[in-house]
Amino acid sequence: MLLDTTAMGRIRIGIDTGGTFTDVVAFDQTTGRLLATKTASTPAAPATAFVAGIGKMLGLLGDGSGYAEVDAVSHGTTVATNQLLEDDIGELGFITTEGFEFVLEIARQAVPDGYGNSYFWVKPPRIVPVHRVATVSGRYDHSGAEVAPFGADQAVAVARSFRRRGIDTIGVCFLHSYANPGHELHMREVLAREHPDAVVSLSSEVLPEYREYERSMTTLVDAAVKPRIANYVAGIRSRLDAARPGLPFYVMKSNGGVLSATEVVHQPITTVLSGPAAGALGAALVASVAGHDSVLTLDGGGTSTDVSVIVGGQPSVTTEGQVGRFPTRIPMIDVVTVGAGGGSIAAVSPEGTLKVKSKPGTLRFGLPTPAAVSSIRPGWAARLGLVGSSRPSEPPSSSTTTSPSLSMMLTWMK
Repeated sequence: MLLDTTAMGRIRIGIDTGGTFTDVVAFDQTTGRLLATKTASTPAAPATAFVAGIGKMLGLLGDGSGYAEVDAVSHGTTVATNQLLEDDIGELGFITTEGFEFVLEIARQAVPDGYGNSYFWVKPPRIVPVHRVATVSGRYDHSGAEVAPFGADQAVAVARSFRRRGIDTIGVCFLHSYANPGHELHMREVLAREHPDAVVSLSSEVLPEYREYERSMTTLVDAAVKPRIANYVAGIRSRLDAARPGLPFYVMKSNGGVLSATEVVHQPITTVLSGPAAGALGAALVASVAGHDSVLTLDGGGTSTDVSVIVGGQPSVTTEGQVGRFPTRIPMIDVVTVGAGGGSIAAVSPEGTLKVKSKPGTLRFGLPTPAAVSSIRPGWAARLGLVGSSRPSEPPSSSTTTSPSLSMMLTWMK
């Protein structure tokens, strides 16, 4: 259905930023014209590809369209997704209730499928190692009644310790804070006073539910992606405002809804499957128009591949999702995301098996030497994409060397 656009712009733009390409679609609400294009992503500065994609699309429209004709920009992003798939979480700090400092170490003690039994499984590193976990006294019970007062002096000491050690991204999860956030709010006040540069996530705001491990993990994932998402969204917002102040800008949530750019900064974890969620919703619509209401969808990109199931015309929604090795208990479309191999790093796991994780742009600027490639078993170089690349972003410099992890892979394949 075409819309009356006399009071608004006539063009709606959708942008999906992946680790390899940024896809742009424009829809003219007056004529029904639909146009799509893509541009190379810029992992070091994703906002650059975003704005370049809009400029390219406006040029392709060929009718003199500019930002004045744009009604709104909607965005599905894999910035947080790829950060978690790459395991690029930085040095997080964790503050919890006294006596519960090992909640992350204990976890759920579940052995992943494929290992047979726990003898062959090596527990992966925790999202926050024990030496960056701090505790503060104070306790609420399950009803929210205070059992022990908040340890204000301990809180000050913890905040100063994190500031002195340069730990600027912090998650706070106190026992039963879902019933009463008082102590967590006190902790944030102390951090704001003693460590003003810290980025803080509170479990009572991120996931006010019982189950301490899942609440702790979800809070820490929120804290981990918050700085990057905040900088990314702020960068896009400032560039859009420079082109057209106040242009509506929305970001897709993991559950298929949308948030304004301002809200996303305060709820970054809601975007961890932003791009994959948009793909699942789009696939459901296409399948429905084609007369299929139960389908398996596969959204393959250069960095990650996302799989979901559509039943009755709707993608399933879960609150027990996982991105990479990180469980996140937020409402999200049930998508399984795996690294697709683009720009990946290979290494030998603690169990002695070959593991590959996504790292957008890595191989583009670090191609192995011809000697290393020639030493691979015949046929493997082509399969790995180490030869015959159609679009390297930059030629490798003469000082390029093979990374240790890739060298292990090359040796293993000889």
